[in-house]
Amino acid sequence: MSIENDFKGKRVLVTGAGKGIGRALTHQLHEYGATVYALSRGEETLASLKAECPSIITVCVDLIDWDKTQEAVSSIGAVDAVLNVAGVGLEEPFLEITSKVFDEIINVNVKSVVNVSQVASKAMILAGKGGSIVNISSRMARRAFPGCAIYSASKAAVDMLTKSMALELGPHNIRVNSINLGGVWTPMWADSFQEGGTGRADLEAFKARVLPRIPAGNLFVPMQDVVHTVLFAASGLTSMLTGENIALDGGYCVT
Repeated sequence: MSIENDFKGKRVLVTGAGKGIGRALTHQLHEYGATVYALSRGEETLASLKAECPSIITVCVDLIDWDKTQEAVSSIGAVDAVLNVAGVGLEEPFLEITSKVFDEIINVNVKSVVNVSQVASKAMILAGKGGSIVNISSRMARRAFPGCAIYSASKAAVDMLTKSMALELGPHNIRVNSINLGGVWTPMWADSFQEGGTGRADLEAFKARVLPRIPAGNLFVPMQDVVHTVLFAASGLTSMLTGENIALDGGYCVT
């Protein structure tokens, strides 16, 4: 069976669907014929996504709001797969970390994964057919980057949460994996590097520091690589892949 045929007719929830990786996954799932529940807090981005993928079902909610997120995900019912893509990558040097930034990173990157996955898993169990959950993590869960202490900590938490979820949900035929991504050129990254952006990064300095540590020789992971890897992990093409933190970083974490 091809991955396209595997997803045809399946119900998939994608968080962070409005931009970047979530948007690319939504497009591919729509093309495969899946019923996609595209969740994002941005009404405008969801509206433009709906225009591009008319059959998707948009869900507008801020994942920081625990109760409203539970209501929104509960209203969807049982899905076959959950792709926890939503995340924030705010940067602050360790000595300048603020309570506001700490809370936002942890609430979006970790707490929302717990909340969404908990509600979705309960629905999967009630439906009695199992499913798959894929959490988007980062190479920064394994390797420290300057100015990214809390982001790295949040993704390390996602990796261990993934293993714990796999252990507890496995008896219900629910597989859980995380993908440790290298850099992927998304609007968030572009904003960090472009003149006038909110980030502090210098692209040439970043390239000089990071590229020598990537055996594959590409500074950024191609979006199609991300889409294919995430969807394979989420698909029914594998029944024994669970509890894994899968590095998709061009080999950065082996150096």
